[in-house]
Amino acid sequence: MAEKKIEKGSLSIHTENIFPIIKQWLYSEHDIFLRELISNAVDAINKRKYADPEFKEEDMKIEVKLDTKKNAIEVSDTGIGMTAEEIKKYINQIAFSGAEEFVSKFKDVQNSIIGHFGLGFYSTFMVAKKVTIDSLSYLPDSVPAYWECDGSTDYIMKEGKRKTVGTTVTVYLNEDSLIYADEGKIQEILEKYCNFTPWPIMFKGKQVNMKEALWNRRPQEITEEEYKEFYKKLFHDWEDPVFWIHLNVDFPFNLKGILYFPKLRNEPDFFKGEVKLYCNNVFVADNLEELIPEFLLLLKGGIDIPDIPLNVSRSFLQNDAQVQKISRYIVKKVADRFNEIFKEDRKKYEELWKDINSFIKFGLIKDDDFFEAMKDIILFKSASGDYVTLEEYKTRNKSEGEKTRIWYASSEDTQVTYLKMMKEQGIEVIFQDSPLDNHLYQHLEYKFNNIEFVRVDSELNDLLINKDKKELVDLENRTDSEKLTEIFYRALGQNVEASFSKESYGDFLKKHPQAANILAPYIKNEGDRIIINLYDMQPAVREQLGKSTLDDLFDHVYTELKVEVKSLKTPEIPSMIVFNEFMRRWHDMESFVHNANPGMLKPHTLVVNQENPIIKKILELDAAGKKEEVKTLCNYVHQLSLLEQGAFSGDELKEFISNANKILTYI
Repeated sequence: MAEKKIEKGSLSIHTENIFPIIKQWLYSEHDIFLRELISNAVDAINKRKYADPEFKEEDMKIEVKLDTKKNAIEVSDTGIGMTAEEIKKYINQIAFSGAEEFVSKFKDVQNSIIGHFGLGFYSTFMVAKKVTIDSLSYLPDSVPAYWECDGSTDYIMKEGKRKTVGTTVTVYLNEDSLIYADEGKIQEILEKYCNFTPWPIMFKGKQVNMKEALWNRRPQEITEEEYKEFYKKLFHDWEDPVFWIHLNVDFPFNLKGILYFPKLRNEPDFFKGEVKLYCNNVFVADNLEELIPEFLLLLKGGIDIPDIPLNVSRSFLQNDAQVQKISRYIVKKVADRFNEIFKEDRKKYEELWKDINSFIKFGLIKDDDFFEAMKDIILFKSASGDYVTLEEYKTRNKSEGEKTRIWYASSEDTQVTYLKMMKEQGIEVIFQDSPLDNHLYQHLEYKFNNIEFVRVDSELNDLLINKDKKELVDLENRTDSEKLTEIFYRALGQNVEASFSKESYGDFLKKHPQAANILAPYIKNEGDRIIINLYDMQPAVREQLGKSTLDDLFDHVYTELKVEVKSLKTPEIPSMIVFNEFMRRWHDMESFVHNANPGMLKPHTLVVNQENPIIKKILELDAAGKKEEVKTLCNYVHQLSLLEQGAFSGDELKEFISNANKILTYI
C-alpha cells in the first residue's frame, strides 16, 4: 500500500450515534481507556512470544508517552503487530460490532457496568477527539499500516511509518478530557490498573509496574520479608502488616490472592480497608461488595479471579451463584487459617488477637458463616493476665442460675475499686479491648441464651455483700441504712418523689391499705400521675408506714441519682456507682457510633457502704446536728465515685477540690 494511496470508508455498524452513547454510558469509568490499550498491548506481546521464535524477552515491553503540547497519549508495544487487512477485520468490523452489541444490551440497565473487559480499543473514544494506529506485523515483507478515526463512523487508512514490529496507538484528547494530559495522572492510572502486567511498562524512561503479583507464587516459596515488601509497595504503607492469609484454589473455581491485616494507627483507619480485585493481573475494582464479604473490606489485599463474568451489571453479580460461592469460600479460608493457628500455636494466636481482634469481631457480628467457624476461638483478656475462650470462662466460673454471668471491665484504671472487690471474692473479670465489644456482647447473648455480659459497675454481685449483717433499729425504729439513704438524698439535693400511675397506686394501696390516710398530706396529682413527696416526710410518719411500705415506695422513686445503702464485705470503699447494664451499654454504643463523649450517664445508683469509717462518721455528724459537715462529706463521697468513673467536668472538679479543702478544716 503506497503512501499516496489513501483508503476511506465507514465503520460497518448501524448505530450512527454509537460514540455519544458509549461516552455517556461509561462516563464514570474514563480511566479504563488506558487499561484497555495496555491489555491489548500485552495480548499482542504474548501472541508474538509464541509465534516468533526470534522474539527475545528483553525486547518484550510497552512504552507510554505523553505529548503535553499536542495533548496526546501514545501507547506503543513490541507485539505481533497488524497488517492493513487485520486492522480492517479487528478494528473496523469486530471491535465496533462488539460496541454496538454492548450498547444494545446494556443501554437500559441502571446499574453501573463493572470492568468493561472486551470493550477494548473503542473505549479510547470516551476521551479522544481522534485516535490513530500505526502498526507493523511480524509477518515477513509486511508493510506498516496506518488507521485514523475522529469519533464518527468514518475512518482513513494508508501506509504507516512504523519501522519496527509492533503497534502504536495515539489518543488525541478532547477538550473534556484534558485531565489526562498530566504525567501524574497517567502514572496513577498505570500503577492502579496495570501494576501486574507481565511485561515492563515504561513511562518517562522508568518502569512503572511491579510485573509480578505475589499471589501467583506458591506460599511455601515466599519469605516473610517478601510478603511485607509486597504489601508496602502495593499500598504505599511504611508499616509492616500484622498478619496475612494467602488464598490459592484451582477448583471448583480459579482464585488467588493475599489478604493483609494492617496495623491500626487509630480508630478511623478501621474503616479504610482496600481489597483490590483483579482479572488475569489487570485491576478491575476496589472493595467490590458483591464479591468480597463486607467485613473483609476492612482489610487490605488483592484477589485475582480470571473466570469471573465481568462484563455484567452489579445486579448480576449479586445473584450469580458462582460469585456467591467465591465469597463464601473466602470467608471459610480466613476462618480455617485462624483455627489452624489457634490449634497449632495458641500463644501466636493470642499475640495476633491483640492486633487484629477488631477485624475478627466485626466479622463475627456481620457474617453468620464466619461466626459459626470462629465461635470456639473468640478470646477475652482476663484480669488474671491470660486469654480465655467462652467455654474456658464458663468452666472456671460456675454460676448458680441458668445463665453464666460474664463480668467485664471497660477500664483497668477507672474501675480499679470494682476489680479489687471482685478479685478478693474470687470472681474472674475480663477486659474490653475494642470499641466493638459492646456490640459483640449483645450478639453473643443473642446467639447463646445461656450467657449474659455484665459490667462490674452495672450491679453488685451478691458475693460482695455481707448478707449476714444484722441491722439494729434506733428509738424511732429506723435502721442505719434507712437513715443514710435519707441523709444522702437530702445532702445531694435530690427531690425524692415516688411516682405512680392511678392503676399502680391502686395496686399499692391494696397491698398497704393502712398507708392511704398517712400518705394523703404528701400526695399531689400531675396529670394522670400520682406523686408522693418523700423528701419532707417526718421520722414519725416513716415509722407509721413501716419498712415494707417504705421499700415499695422507694421502688417508685425516679431520680437521676438513686441511693442504695449496703453492707459490703470490704470496709475500704466508702461508695461506688453502678449503672443499669442495658442503659449503660446503649450509652457506650451511641458514643462509639457518633464518635463523641456524651459525658456521664445521668441515671445511676450510688451504693453507700455502711461499713466504711467515713460513712459511719457521717451518721455521727448527722446525729450531732452538724448539717453543713454532713452535706460536704456526702457530696465528697459521691464525687469520689464520679472521679473514679472519669466523669468530671471542669466545674465539677473545682467543686470537688473545694469540698476537699472544707473537709481539711474539720480535722
